Amino acid sequence: MLEIYENIRDENAGIVPGRTKLFIVNTNEFGEIILSEHGTKLTPEGTGTMFIVDDWLIPQLDKVQFKDGTLSVKEGEELIPPLKTEKELQIEELERQLAALKAEPTE
Repeated sequence: MLEIYENIRDENAGIVPGRTKLFIVNTNEFGEIILSEHGTKLTPEGTGTMFIVDDWLIPQLDKVQFKDGTLSVKEGEELIPPLKTEKELQIEELERQLAALKAEPTE
């Protein structure tokens, strides 16, 4: 699934791990991306369109298209997100628990 985010930074102004900027400079008549730039600290110059996407999308740009201002997966293609390790899943669960505890009122 193709996720497009509003921001590359979290509420504390830190860069969200796993996100990157994708700046599309040029496409062909079929919407295939011909020229793009990417990176978390990218400051594009010139005209183009910027998206905040998952960093694992960048090596799979041949599977996406940019048509009518929209970034989408080409028909017949499938994006393959990376599999998470057991450690990554545990970290995510602990972060959810920590966020829930922080959200509780202090006694």
